[in-house]
Amino acid sequence: MSEQIKTLLASASAAGSAATDMVECARDGSVSAFGSIGSGETLIALADALRLLLDATSGETEDENQLHGAVVRFLDSQPS
Repeated sequence: MSEQIKTLLASASAAGSAATDMVECARDGSVSAFGSIGSGETLIALADALRLLLDATSGETEDENQLHGAVVRFLDSQPS
């Protein structure tokens, strides 16, 4: 399996987990500050999924490069 395919699968996994969080929150009918949505964990997971997707597929246009840079800066600014 190529690195590109591995990266795409990692991106899909992160996006799928974030989607599950959003569906569960919608079922609950509210956003709790202590849940993954309210705490920002889901946003970080989605941003990481986007970064992985861009890692695997982008670099051909200036817009893609700018988006990648912005996502990386956002992720770097998050506490570990």
